[in-house]
Amino acid sequence: MDWPLLIEFVRQRAPEFLAQLEGVPDASIWALTADRGAALPASYVEFLRRMGSHSGGWPPFGATLDHHFAAIVERLDQEDENAPPSDRFFPVAIETDESMVALYDCYFDLQRVEGDDAALVMLEAGVPYQWQTPIEIHETFNERVTQSLFHRFELRRCAERDEVNLGGTLRAGEGRAGLQQALVLLQRAGFEPALPPLGRVACLRAGGISVLARVNEEYELLTLLLGGDNRLSVKALADQLLAGLPGARRPSGPIEG
Repeated sequence: MDWPLLIEFVRQRAPEFLAQLEGVPDASIWALTADRGAALPASYVEFLRRMGSHSGGWPPFGATLDHHFAAIVERLDQEDENAPPSDRFFPVAIETDESMVALYDCYFDLQRVEGDDAALVMLEAGVPYQWQTPIEIHETFNERVTQSLFHRFELRRCAERDEVNLGGTLRAGEGRAGLQQALVLLQRAGFEPALPPLGRVACLRAGGISVLARVNEEYELLTLLLGGDNRLSVKALADQLLAGLPGARRPSGPIEG
């Protein structure tokens, strides 16, 4: 992950946010990883360095999932012989909403590290590891952070929004195939990457319109979130995607916030 590029992207839109960030000292990070005997993805280590102590109110994993270093250390201190194996799983976000029937924390699966990134899974808190199977969320850390940043600092600032969906039939590979088709159409329309593209996530901009394209591989569903300040321009792009992508449709419910 190109952290300097992501930080510059945010700086151009919300410099006050960057002033609130507080990182974790290298010594604290290395002490924790040495104690666990775990090699963490480089992009996550840089995340901790830049904003592991305070992230300015930005919740990359969701409003009730605490990703701060102190919460991670506290969870690790509570582990016993029933905890997930430390050489495979490392917690990155802890569920804090105790009103939920079951609390699921977000973990790295360290057996699926690719470069500076790794797959994310969910494990239920308080349940012995040997009694459960990790729940796939079909995301990597880099994908989660990239789409969350783009949504927070780009799409949420747009006055007009629209959404186009494609696929969702559970046919293997349909989601990524739909993403490639959509990218071809968007590139022909002049869109360029606003942030580096990843396997299941693309963030694009052109002419005052922003697009977040992401694939949910659980349902093989492609979601295209559109944003801009000109209602007619956003609608025109949505209509162009609906016409150019066979089977594309608007959502039956509200547009995703």
